[in-house]
Amino acid sequence: MLTSFVNTACGQADKWTGSWQIIVKQPPMQEMVMDLQIGVPQQGVLYPAKIKLHYGQYTGVYELLLARKNDNQLGIGKAKYPLQETPFKLGIWLWYLNGTLDYHDGRISVQRMWIDGFGIWMRNLYADGDWWVSTKVDLRDFLYREPITLKKLNNKPLSDSSVRRVLDLPYSDLYFGIYDRITVSDSMIFMRVEDQEKYDRDTVTLLHNRDPLFSRAEINDSNRRLNVRLDTGRNLFVFFADNYGGMPPNTGNLYMKMDGKEYSFDFRDRPNNYSTFLVADIYRGPGDSSKLSSLAGGRTTEPVATIQVDTANIVLELWDGQMEDGDSISLRLNDQWVATGFPVKHVPQQIPIRLHKGENTLLFMADNLGKIPPNTAQLWIRFGRNDRTLGLNTDMKRNNAIRLILE
Repeated sequence: MLTSFVNTACGQADKWTGSWQIIVKQPPMQEMVMDLQIGVPQQGVLYPAKIKLHYGQYTGVYELLLARKNDNQLGIGKAKYPLQETPFKLGIWLWYLNGTLDYHDGRISVQRMWIDGFGIWMRNLYADGDWWVSTKVDLRDFLYREPITLKKLNNKPLSDSSVRRVLDLPYSDLYFGIYDRITVSDSMIFMRVEDQEKYDRDTVTLLHNRDPLFSRAEINDSNRRLNVRLDTGRNLFVFFADNYGGMPPNTGNLYMKMDGKEYSFDFRDRPNNYSTFLVADIYRGPGDSSKLSSLAGGRTTEPVATIQVDTANIVLELWDGQMEDGDSISLRLNDQWVATGFPVKHVPQQIPIRLHKGENTLLFMADNLGKIPPNTAQLWIRFGRNDRTLGLNTDMKRNNAIRLILE
């Protein structure tokens, strides 16, 4: 029941989450079927997804990542990891579906980037001899040029092991476009957008969490230098290639400097060639711990729950279940502050933590009361295959505490 509640709270209102399908009639009596199942998004930005293609004797099942570009567009990740392909493999033909999913009147359509201004006819047609050439031609035509518009079948989110492989990097060696997390202490970071080919009109979009820093901008001097303030906690920077420019592919590079170190998120890197987007995952740690501990010690602490868990790696999701009113909290695990000034938004945000053996204490302290006192939040705790949902209620005199016991 708790899992059902959380899926309803976090995912059902999202128009993308659920199962979608298109069926295309092929002569003489065959059907080309594509099913797309989309999961609940992380922070309203990153969506795990799975595609199933069925035609004649061919069946292919692929995992992929989708990323929110705006209210009516999701970017389609380049990597489509095959879970099943029989009786032959399509190889990189799924790149034909690079681009966006566009929402209109309750349906979603594929807007390809691969054929935006140029075309490349992929090979591998005769790799398995002559047996499957006709089936391959039909599949390639469908992926390459057929208009693809899917209708929604239900709101049931993708919830199997694919979610962990696509989104939870500590548990997966696969690359779906999300770079390894970088933990920093800087509150401001410097960014520069570069283009190797300066005159081929590459355009890019850059989002910080759900907020656009610029949209469909040709790479030039005006968007090459940015100073961006980080939120406390997780910051997702999604860097979209809007086109492949005059000399494909898009060669935009997102340069960042944080804590005196330099980082590059580059469409020129081989895994990102012809990608629709890539994701920089930046986690800003807490600030002055001694001052926070002094504030917390001056307030009463109310116990909320005691939970036994069977894994050290825990994921917390926080959101405002009522009205987003400017609440923020600080969170301490045992003696360490793991998030400070963390904004409680209507969209769920994640905080990963790691427990030690035995008893652990999570302390939640209000930084403010928002516009509508007290400071309230919904908390979803995920541990292994289990979860728990709790309500938090803090103010400037009262903390909340949760005991987590790792067996």
